[in-house]
Amino acid sequence: MVHHQKSEDPAAIAGLMKLLKQPASQTVRSESMTWLVPGNSSPIWSRRLRYNLEGRPRHQSDTRWREFDVEIENRLWSMWGGLHPRAPWFDSRVRGRQSLGCYVVACCAASIFRRLGDWTSKLLDAIVYSQRWDQNLGPDEMSVQCDFQDIHFLVQMELVAFGHVYSAPASSSMSLLEALSYFFTRFQWGILECQERRLAFGFSSSHDGGYFLYDCSEWDKPIFPDGMGASYLLRARQLMVLLYCMVVTLNLRCKKVGFRLYNVDMVRLPSRNGSSSSGARKDNEEAEAKPT
Repeated sequence: MVHHQKSEDPAAIAGLMKLLKQPASQTVRSESMTWLVPGNSSPIWSRRLRYNLEGRPRHQSDTRWREFDVEIENRLWSMWGGLHPRAPWFDSRVRGRQSLGCYVVACCAASIFRRLGDWTSKLLDAIVYSQRWDQNLGPDEMSVQCDFQDIHFLVQMELVAFGHVYSAPASSSMSLLEALSYFFTRFQWGILECQERRLAFGFSSSHDGGYFLYDCSEWDKPIFPDGMGASYLLRARQLMVLLYCMVVTLNLRCKKVGFRLYNVDMVRLPSRNGSSSSGARKDNEEAEAKPT
C-alpha cells in the first residue's frame, strides 16, 4: 500500500530545503540529530509517499530522470530495484546473509558503470543476484574475491576513518561529515559500518556522475510498503546531501555511536574460465578526478 505524504510544517520543509541546497558545508560543521524525521514519518525518498519533497507526484515524466525518480530537483535522485537479499528465491543457506557481499559488488559495479546515469533497476537486481551463492565474504575479511557480470575482482578493504556520529567540531572524535570529507580527498568507493548496519557509497566525477549511496537492507517501514523490500540507489550532487541521506538512513537517536569507513579498492583478475568478459560493459575511459 502506498500512503499519501503527511502534511509537514512548512517552516521545517523550508529549513530542510535550505540545508540541502547550500553549495558546500560552510556553516554546518557536523551532522545533526535534528535532521531525523519524526518517528511516525518517512524519509523523503520513501516508496510509501506518493509525492516528492517538492510536492510533485511520483512516476510522472517531469519527476523522472532516466531511471531515477527526482526527489529534489538538481539535488537528489532515487532508483529502485526489485530484489532483496531476504527474498525467498534465494537458497536458505545464503538468504539474508549476503548483504556485505552486495555492498562490495556495488562498489565493483561503480568501477564499471562510472556514469550513474547509465545505472538501471536491472543493474541493481544484478548486484543482489550476484550473491545467490555464498562467496565467503565475512565481516572481518579485508581481502576477498567476487564476480560481477563475468568479471572477476580481487577486492581490498581498508579501514581509513572512524569516529562517532553527531560528534561536535571541537571533539577529539571525528564526526561523519569530517570522516567523509577526509575520505573523498583520497578515495572513491567505500563502505560505511555503524552498529550492525552497512551502506555502500562513492563518487564519480564523470558526466552524469556525483555521489551515491547504495542500500539493500531496508525492509518494510519506513521505506517500503508493508512486507516488501529491495535494493535502491540514491544519487546526490553535493556531499552535504549524501551526508543527510546517510544520517536519515542510519536513524540514530542517541549520540556517541561509533562508525567506521572502509575504502574499497579493486583490481580485475583474469576470467576463471579463461575467456574474455565480452558481455561486460567497458569502463568509461575518461580520467576520474578526485572530489575536493
